[in-house]
Amino acid sequence: MHRCDAILLDMDGTLVDSTPLVERLWREFAARWDLDPDEVIEHAHGRPTESTVSYFLPAEEVEAELRIFERDELDGEGVVAIAGAPALVAALAGLPTALVTSATRSLAR
Repeated sequence: MHRCDAILLDMDGTLVDSTPLVERLWREFAARWDLDPDEVIEHAHGRPTESTVSYFLPAEEVEAELRIFERDELDGEGVVAIAGAPALVAALAGLPTALVTSATRSLAR
C-alpha cells in the first residue's frame, strides 16, 4: 500500500476527454486565418493554446485570438468524462486533492 499526503489530478486525458472540442476549435481557428487545419491540429496537441496561436499568428493578433478561444472553449460541447473518472473523484472525497492543468481557471471549473 502506498501512502501520500495529497493527490494531484491532470484534467484532460485523465478526468475528461476534450478531443472533439479542441479539434473543432482549432479547425475554426484555421478557417479564420486560412490555415491548413490538419497542420494546426498536429502542432496544437500537447501545447498550451497561447503557444500554438503565437506560432501561427503575428504577435499583434495573439491576444484577441486567445480571447476567442477562452470564450468558445467554455461551451464544453464534446467534452466527456473518462471512463471511471467520476467514481475516482467520488472515492477521493475528503482527501486533499488538486487539479493540475494548463487550462484556464474558468475552463477547469
